[in-house]
Amino acid sequence: MAIAVVLAFIMALITASSNVILKKGFKEVPPLLAVYISVVISTIFLWIATYLFVPRYFFSNYKGILIFIIIGSFAPTLVRTLTYLGIHRLGAGMAAPLRALTPFFATIIAIRFLKESPKSIIFIGISLIVLGIIVLSKKDSRDFVHWRPVHFLYPLGAAFMAGVAANLRKYGLNLMPQAIFASAIAATSSLVFLSGYVMYKYDIRKSFRFIRCKHEFKLIIIASLLTACGEIVDLSALLFGKVSLVIPIFAATPLVIVFLSRIFLKEHEIVTARLMIATILILCGIYMSIVSAL
Repeated sequence: MAIAVVLAFIMALITASSNVILKKGFKEVPPLLAVYISVVISTIFLWIATYLFVPRYFFSNYKGILIFIIIGSFAPTLVRTLTYLGIHRLGAGMAAPLRALTPFFATIIAIRFLKESPKSIIFIGISLIVLGIIVLSKKDSRDFVHWRPVHFLYPLGAAFMAGVAANLRKYGLNLMPQAIFASAIAATSSLVFLSGYVMYKYDIRKSFRFIRCKHEFKLIIIASLLTACGEIVDLSALLFGKVSLVIPIFAATPLVIVFLSRIFLKEHEIVTARLMIATILILCGIYMSIVSAL
């Protein structure tokens, strides 16, 4: 369990670092295009790692391969799309707390289908994490946008699908306990589906002119390698620990992004009472989630 906890925290740090780097390097580029190029490079990296380190007998594990193909078909493509739509329609301040319900959905599904049995205290921990993210993402009235009740389905849908994906990853790892190969399969599946969406939505020749900039290309390579490593660490954490333990810890990512943005993006996010309260709530929630798995 200790290994899973450490890996989950590392995963949160890697994901936050990748997001900050993408934000730093692609201010003029649509986020989805930055994500797409990152997936392309990380997929190549993962297959190289698979060729170098994965025993060939895993290649005949067709049940495990199928599970990770299914995972890649909707995560991250559908999850990220719903997340972006939620932020666009509701604003980050309203969408972030709903998107943060992933640990709740993941835990409920894990109890039902993976027969996990965390202590009831985990739901108090998840509630504190969500409350902390509400405090962290609180905006003033100028940041709110026009919305309708149906728009709440975007971040809720993203949270639910992310919870489903986490459980499928755990189930797939039970069939094929090889994080690098599983990451490569899921990344390839994601790339196929994401390619179709990107080609439909953007003019490819005009959209990817930014690659000519050496500085931005270096940043995207770094972010891509972090994404690839993050996929491996994510699956490794699930390999060693329960879904109900790993996913709540991963919910610390927004908090890590705030601190990294202050350091590397020079954003003026001073240590306010709001930030301190959010930090305490999220950390207390994570602590309760870890205790629930003991």
